[in-house]
Amino acid sequence: MADKTQYGMVIDTTRCMGCQTCVVSCKVSNHTPAGLYWGRVRSRDGEIPYQATGTFPDAKLAFRPELCNHCASPLCLANCPAGAIEKREEDGAVVIDPEVCIGCGTCVKACPYEIPQIDEEANHASKCTLCHERLAVGEQPWCVLSCPGKARIFGDLNDPNSDVAKYIAEKGAVAFHEEFGTGASVYYVE
Repeated sequence: MADKTQYGMVIDTTRCMGCQTCVVSCKVSNHTPAGLYWGRVRSRDGEIPYQATGTFPDAKLAFRPELCNHCASPLCLANCPAGAIEKREEDGAVVIDPEVCIGCGTCVKACPYEIPQIDEEANHASKCTLCHERLAVGEQPWCVLSCPGKARIFGDLNDPNSDVAKYIAEKGAVAFHEEFGTGASVYYVE
């Protein structure tokens, strides 16, 4: 077991029904402005959600929820000219300090997952925080709690006895775009 806690999750796309409850609960609980979403749901096998892929009799409809990967080596942090992004020691969450952020959009361009966004109202970058304020009091992120399909399992990836680590091992889950080499902390079962 690694010394440091690295919270993350596995998303079982075979259990995701594309309902967008995770997206809505995140938006509502984090009070993000109109048009700014910290999570999204895409089609797992194509770009257009709710459009089946394949041909009869092998047509399918599958979804892939996406959020900040809270990477071990976050490119947003490495490229931020203002020093506004940090990887928290206590939980591994990658967070943006809005008081330090200059709203230049460098993190937006640097992230290969296309996650950070500029909050035009506040003129700073914005993205998923892994609900770090909830983690601090022993609660799970809202997207995990709200998922009606129980497609998300959250916990310490560095603890081999955690539910999330066991599920990843049991199901052979992999990080999305492992080839980016960022050490993503969100895994997928497909």
